Amino acid sequence: MLAKGYLTDNRTLTIRSVCSSLELARSSFYAAKKAKKKNDRLDYQLWRKAGKVWKDFPGWGYRKLAVRLKVKGKKTLRILNKYRSLSKEKNKRGNQEDKGKKDKGRKYPNLIKKILKDLLDHPKKQKRKNWIIKDGKNKYRKILKPTRPYQLWAGDWKELKIPLLGTTLYIFITIDCYTRQVMGFSLSLIKDGKTAVKASQMAIDKVKKDPLFNPRSLIMHTDQGSAYLSEVYEIFWKKLGVSLSTADKGKPTQNPYAEAFISLLVRFCLSQYELLTIADVKQAIVKFIKLYNSDWIHGEIGNMAPNQKLEQYRSYLKF
Repeated sequence: MLAKGYLTDNRTLTIRSVCSSLELARSSFYAAKKAKKKNDRLDYQLWRKAGKVWKDFPGWGYRKLAVRLKVKGKKTLRILNKYRSLSKEKNKRGNQEDKGKKDKGRKYPNLIKKILKDLLDHPKKQKRKNWIIKDGKNKYRKILKPTRPYQLWAGDWKELKIPLLGTTLYIFITIDCYTRQVMGFSLSLIKDGKTAVKASQMAIDKVKKDPLFNPRSLIMHTDQGSAYLSEVYEIFWKKLGVSLSTADKGKPTQNPYAEAFISLLVRFCLSQYELLTIADVKQAIVKFIKLYNSDWIHGEIGNMAPNQKLEQYRSYLKF
């Protein structure tokens, strides 16, 4: 209805002024409004009847429904389109609200995702070379790469069952995403924030005297595990001025550097030995990390080992 359209577009107009300008009696406006309510009610009743028919015949289209409901085909099609579009709109609105609640409920933002989106939306910023964007293996996703050491660290954990002791051991690691160096690790029978902090503390102790290290320029990226969302973990990093970032829930591909090392640790260390005690596990991990940092060649960093990559960066700065 034309008058209703005017009122919808401009809330400041009154019914009297709109009807007067259109030379329309107000009684006609109210009668049309009442008729619309009645028609909407009848349409909804038909929609409910169609839903009952679909329970027995879910594949039926509007033509067969029209015959069964004894209604004209065009009317049936109009009603189906009307309520289907309303359902889609409602679902879209619900999804947006759920997404908003999800983002509101998370403790730390996904800084990596935000930086990546910003660089893709504004390609000119890529010329600054603060970050590098590369294609993932399947070409359908993008991976953000740091351009210097101590720019992006990643953390992850792995549980290891020790049958002889009848217990589960939790292994936490911290890795530098530029050099691929393992900066720190910790072991515990409990998956808590204190264990995550131990791995972080080892990493900080390793680099705190390095002139290249500036904690306020560092992003610490992890998943949303309870250990990484704990208060003790937050306090540790916030005191240093480090920015915390978390991947979206159920998205391990958003933490590829840490996930890749965990995979290597399992395949080439934890699965290679008969680990009967916690001491055995610690000894094996220490040996593997030492070998990994000094001799493990990575194609992504120019076929260099992590320690070599760091030294290459240092020598580059001297020139």
